[in-house]
Amino acid sequence: MPGNVCKINDNNSPNVELIKEKLSSWGVDDFTLQYFLRGLLLKNKICTVEAFEHNELVGLLTSWRTDFHPFCTYFSIVSKPHIGFGIEDALLEFLSERKEIQYPLQTSIWESSYRSKLFFEENGFVEIRRTYSPLLKTSRIDCRQAFPDIIMEDYSIKDLQSAAKNPELKLKLICLVKENYEISHFANPVGEHGLEKWEQLIFDEDTILQGSFVVLKDNEILAYALLHSSDNPNHFEFGWRGTKANTDVRFMLWLTAYQINYAVEKGVNSIEAEIDTTDESALEMLKFFPFSPAPTLITFQKFEE
Repeated sequence: MPGNVCKINDNNSPNVELIKEKLSSWGVDDFTLQYFLRGLLLKNKICTVEAFEHNELVGLLTSWRTDFHPFCTYFSIVSKPHIGFGIEDALLEFLSERKEIQYPLQTSIWESSYRSKLFFEENGFVEIRRTYSPLLKTSRIDCRQAFPDIIMEDYSIKDLQSAAKNPELKLKLICLVKENYEISHFANPVGEHGLEKWEQLIFDEDTILQGSFVVLKDNEILAYALLHSSDNPNHFEFGWRGTKANTDVRFMLWLTAYQINYAVEKGVNSIEAEIDTTDESALEMLKFFPFSPAPTLITFQKFEE
């Protein structure tokens, strides 16, 4: 342990309000604050660790597990500004020595956080994905003009409200969403969850059933695109989207255009996306539509040495 660190304290009953106050005083941004607090408040929290220097709190780490992605240990680490890496080194070493953790270790930071990026790279972490959260201003799209190669009369589009009334079609959708999600999260695998869990996630209370679509041919799903509400009434959020294996990705883009037109009809000015570089369908959407530039998150993993 570095000599300038007086004490590392494992605090399983941290004062959340005091931690919020401390993080704010360190100038922690909103994402980092929320990411840290998410781990701090979860029932699957492993530990919260404090670093003191001359009786002053100068660093914090919290770690946790999730039921949905159970094969790694998530953590968040923050420290007082204008200090060296000794505090983070000590906190990370303390975490790595705990018996409860399961490798790989995983965390996410802003791409612009050069200091944190350098720290993790120097400690053997590798980047597994980047996540973009851009905004798309809505304007009506002429689908026939935007997709002249699709003979629209050969296909049918159903919203999820209609699709859910057909048990066979609903089951096909759930299985396809599950399969595509598992493929795009190969580096951080999903646990074993029944189809009921996936149904719950797809038909969640914030899913806009009339603004989420599937495109069909001969009652087979070629592509799907989900849409979600947000706290802002003038704002929607793009949800999961994908295609059946070997299906042209343009069918998914076609559905996305329908979602944009749906938003225009509802008077919604913008739609936000969360796009992982491991999700090929979402990346195609990012390339095709005029999203605004946005900050990028980097997710790092480290395996046991």
